[in-house]
Amino acid sequence: SIILSNLSLIFLPVVANTINIYDKIKNKNFIKSAQKKLVNLNCKIIAITGSNGKTSVKNILLKMLSSTYKIQASPKSFNTPLGISKFINEDVEKETEFIILEYGARHKKDIKKLCKIFGADYGIITTISAQHLETFKSTENVFKAKQELSKFLYKCFCVFNVDNLYTQRMFLEKENCKISASIFTTADVYANDIYIKNFATYFTLNTPTISAKVKTKLLGRHNVLNIVLATALALHLKVPIEKILQAIKNLKPTPHRLEYVKSRINILDDSYNCSISSASEALKVLQSCPNNKIIATPGIIEGGKNQYYINYKLGKMCSVCDTCIIIGNENKKAILDGLKSQNYNLKNIIICHNLEQAKTHFANLNNGDTLLLLNDLPDDYS
Repeated sequence: SIILSNLSLIFLPVVANTINIYDKIKNKNFIKSAQKKLVNLNCKIIAITGSNGKTSVKNILLKMLSSTYKIQASPKSFNTPLGISKFINEDVEKETEFIILEYGARHKKDIKKLCKIFGADYGIITTISAQHLETFKSTENVFKAKQELSKFLYKCFCVFNVDNLYTQRMFLEKENCKISASIFTTADVYANDIYIKNFATYFTLNTPTISAKVKTKLLGRHNVLNIVLATALALHLKVPIEKILQAIKNLKPTPHRLEYVKSRINILDDSYNCSISSASEALKVLQSCPNNKIIATPGIIEGGKNQYYINYKLGKMCSVCDTCIIIGNENKKAILDGLKSQNYNLKNIIICHNLEQAKTHFANLNNGDTLLLLNDLPDDYS
């Protein structure tokens, strides 16, 4: 038995290493198969990156372009080489003219790698914020990573959100083939007169040729920006403005991204968003809602060395709510400290160990109250 034990110590690492090598070869071939298919399709790639809004912009743009082109988009939040390859190999049809892809990153050169593998003919860069700081360490590093798409598109058109200081900087550094989008200032395409009423958002859309009053079921100023970013590229790709306006009217929220769910209570499901900027917008929407306003959140994760400060700031912002339900222990102290800094009534704070415990409190809410489910609510971080 001692001999067998010693042999296992020798051979187990060898077996594990062999499996690892096999997986790498298999994955490499899977990616190569997707590349070969793209060459044969001869379609255009639209790449979307940014700290927030990638999936929402992708879904909005898909709706706008599908009125004019044969177009497909990667499902859910597939934004890695293997995830994108799976979509291309299994789902993309040969008549497709455009493919919309999300390009995600947790390290420098991740987006450069995606561009090298799948290419990019057009791009949209949504926003840059302090996200994934456990790997990026600083917002400046996030900027450099996302700028890899802009640099790859040096001869191709890219749409930039010029309201964000980092993406504005990218816009200014790109010499040509660029389109600006904004909800705060005049740009190539911009929106103004934004307001929220009865769980709908109203605004004026301004393009080089028209100004149009618009209503959308998507909630929040950030979603207006997402619409403006998508509109900017759709117009560049010659989609008629009438079809764009019709698409905006028919847009449905991306699941779990400030999705309004009407029930006994009003639910704002923002459980897939995970940044302080998206939290700020969600809370602004909550303030426009009727009756008591309740937030349930475990806070924001992956903040690196800034995680306490980010969640302290979130706690301060949550002081506009009538009741604050804090889920889990990871960010509890920071959120509590933020609430206390605003002299928030501690009787209106509920601490829950996990989401299941929080649900027992949801059942006690009054008819017509509004509950905001904010940030990574599945129990991954409880």
